[in-house]
Amino acid sequence: MRPMAWRVGLFALLGVALLLAAIVGSTRWFAATEAARMRFDSSVFGLQVGAPVVFRGVRVGQVTAFGLAPLGPGGVAVPVTAEFDRALLRDLLGSQPAPLPSMVAELVGRGLVARLAMQSLLTGQLYVEVDIDPTRASAAPATPGPGTLPLIPTEPTRLQTLQAQLQGLDLAQIGQDLAVLARSARQLMAGPQPERVLARTADAAQALERLAARLERELGPLSASARQTLAGTQRTLQQVGQGAVQLGDAASAVQGQVGSVAQGLVPLTAELRLTAEELTLAATTLREAAAGDSSLRLGADRALQDVSRAARALRELSETVERQPDLLLRGRAPAPATP
Repeated sequence: MRPMAWRVGLFALLGVALLLAAIVGSTRWFAATEAARMRFDSSVFGLQVGAPVVFRGVRVGQVTAFGLAPLGPGGVAVPVTAEFDRALLRDLLGSQPAPLPSMVAELVGRGLVARLAMQSLLTGQLYVEVDIDPTRASAAPATPGPGTLPLIPTEPTRLQTLQAQLQGLDLAQIGQDLAVLARSARQLMAGPQPERVLARTADAAQALERLAARLERELGPLSASARQTLAGTQRTLQQVGQGAVQLGDAASAVQGQVGSVAQGLVPLTAELRLTAEELTLAATTLREAAAGDSSLRLGADRALQDVSRAARALRELSETVERQPDLLLRGRAPAPATP
């Protein structure tokens, strides 16, 4: 045999050995497994033996068998058997104080649920997806009896739920209602009312266009006049403000002048009061000096009375000037005319 043939044969044997090693490495032949059952009420067309069982993207087992079982009156269920990798199930359960007889039953007690999922839209192949739903957890999970497999609850997919809702719709009645609506719409559109409504709508649109054009023509001059009026009002307000300022200055000046006059009258009032007191003292001295019923006394009495009246008048004048300092500027008011 030629050396080339030996080389080809040896290369072929090495390729077969590598292929077997890859198969053995990818398949856990001696891994511990645990079987469980699932009952699906819908069709499992597309699910094959060997289809993966996946938990959130991780393959934890595979489908091993199918079957048929009665489900109520006239109903049929499809039991599916699958084998699970106990090492992966142990990872899901976490650390346990003692080995469990059925890890699947323990996971079912924690809410394990199964549903069908699509592997490929082109081929239509299905696989089994399992997940943990906390709402399905139970305090005491049911332990399967001897010789029976644990049962994993199943639920329909979203697509199956949508199909069930569509099947519950009365499509025939919906079609009849749509036909009645279409017929009523045709009758309504064929009558004279839509034409009148359209004509009124067109008239209203034309009226709105005319109104808009009129407003556009009239609002220009009106806005200009309003701006002029506002400008005139603003100038008037400025003039009024200036007049108010000038009036305030004049009032301040008058107040200052009145104050200065009042301050000048204060010494005059004091002098008048002093003069009145001296006259009163002189009258008292003369009255005491005169005695008897002589003409000197009578004359002195009259003189004293006159002096007293003069002193009283001066006192009243000084008090009046003290109360009203501007009396010397304005003078006495004229007496009212007698009728």
